[in-house]
Amino acid sequence: IESAQAIRSACSIVSPDCVIAIDALASGEAARLCRSVQICDTGISPGSGVGNDRAAVNEEFLGCPVIAVGVPTVTDASALTDDASAERLFVTPRNIDELVRASSKLIAYGINLALHRGLSIADIDALIE
Repeated sequence: IESAQAIRSACSIVSPDCVIAIDALASGEAARLCRSVQICDTGISPGSGVGNDRAAVNEEFLGCPVIAVGVPTVTDASALTDDASAERLFVTPRNIDELVRASSKLIAYGINLALHRGLSIADIDALIE
């Protein structure tokens, strides 16, 4: 099942005002891995950064606005070397589990603080731990 199809099915049931889609991204620069957050209001195309294009998660497809949040977690190995055998290989940092945990916590705090103005940091800590 395509992610976009599953999200569209859920949207048809709950009719949300907006969808916040969070995904991992591919980066052309290793220095950006798990060090930046991309936010846009045009949706996201899962897999497009690694040549695995999937159905887009956007307003046109879902029928409601989409805010996409992404963190680069992989880079093309050819960005790190001139070796031709590195073409079409993707690499990720060795401590990716720790970095994804930290990134997800950052995103969770941001979304909760933006949408639930009465919550304190302690309240959010209780929700995401």
